[in-house]
Amino acid sequence: MSTILCIVSNAIRVYTIYVFMNIFLGKSRLNILLNRLTYVSYFFVDTLCWLYAQNSTLNLILNTLPILLITFQYYSSWSKKVFSVISSCAIGMFIDWVAFAIFDDNKIIKSGFIQAVIFLICCSLFRYYYKNKDEYPFKSKYSWLLILTSIGTALIGVLTVNNNSSYDYLIALILLFINFMNFYIYNLEQESFKAHHKLKLIETSNYAYQNQIKIMNESQQKIRFLRHDFYRHINKLKLLSEENDIKSIRQYLNEMEDAVVIKKEYSKTGNEDVDSLLNYELSLADEFGVEIIYDVNLPEKLNISSFDITIILGNLMDNAIEALRHSERKLLKVNIQFNKGIIRIDIENSYDPTYRKKNDGREHGIGLLSVENTLQKYHGKLDSYPEESKYHTTAIFYNSLD
Repeated sequence: MSTILCIVSNAIRVYTIYVFMNIFLGKSRLNILLNRLTYVSYFFVDTLCWLYAQNSTLNLILNTLPILLITFQYYSSWSKKVFSVISSCAIGMFIDWVAFAIFDDNKIIKSGFIQAVIFLICCSLFRYYYKNKDEYPFKSKYSWLLILTSIGTALIGVLTVNNNSSYDYLIALILLFINFMNFYIYNLEQESFKAHHKLKLIETSNYAYQNQIKIMNESQQKIRFLRHDFYRHINKLKLLSEENDIKSIRQYLNEMEDAVVIKKEYSKTGNEDVDSLLNYELSLADEFGVEIIYDVNLPEKLNISSFDITIILGNLMDNAIEALRHSERKLLKVNIQFNKGIIRIDIENSYDPTYRKKNDGREHGIGLLSVENTLQKYHGKLDSYPEESKYHTTAIFYNSLD
């Protein structure tokens, strides 16, 4: 009976870990079947080791290392993975101590059944809070402090909780509360960074739209000048045609074209979001001598929100231009195509493989993480890889949320 109870308890515990990791760490790189298979495998290994070894040290190892290996399948940052493993392990320990302090040392407590049920209830409350939450990937320099806090609480518990007394019960509750507060603090920082990054994207969009307005005003001004002298140009071309001076006609037409064409207007799709971003970003690249090759073919109307296209295209262009600033060779190729409801963005830029960006940890890597997170909404994917002194980035996604 006790063996069956242990197996059931462990099944509940592993299921709780499965639910927690999929909520907190987000999407897995594996399909749903393989994702579940990793947890089932862990359940069998952990159960067999506990039934035949029943060693507390081995139990601690099985509660940390295999779960950490399981987190490799998720897209989250390393610090978030370690934080989730250490914190969940610490919470499990404190729940165990509280259960022993309340119910004493009986068969049900020894089997871990009560602890597993309490752990599942806590996870269910966590899932209820997170189920409608918009997960926003970021790398936090404070995550390691939260990890150390969880480790510290576990050490305090090991060194102080020796007897199943009310004193031990109080310590375990306090330490359990501290670990719950860790998740709350992590969430607050995530919300703060989310707001900060959104403001930064809005600022970039505003600069892009301002730049586009300048381009439009300049274009309208040139058209007005051309229209004002329209009859003079017609008469001049008539005169040249009567003289059959083809060379002069071509030269005159080229001068007229130069008078109308805006040098900084690279994208002319009619889509305000894309044109504004590309013209702004490419004009920045042009300022420090980048050789620009571009081909953009998009419809005027897209089923992508302005905010999302700013995240996807803006971050990819920002990363490319940042790399070009520190590259001896400066070449940028931008190819954006629309075909059968699918948008494909290809960006190739030269870069210096020896250069490493040294920004604040809060900013490092957020660009591509934000792009990946947004592409998931449109069933898309991001692929990037270096090739000698070039860096290739490709984003493919559907022109719809469906």
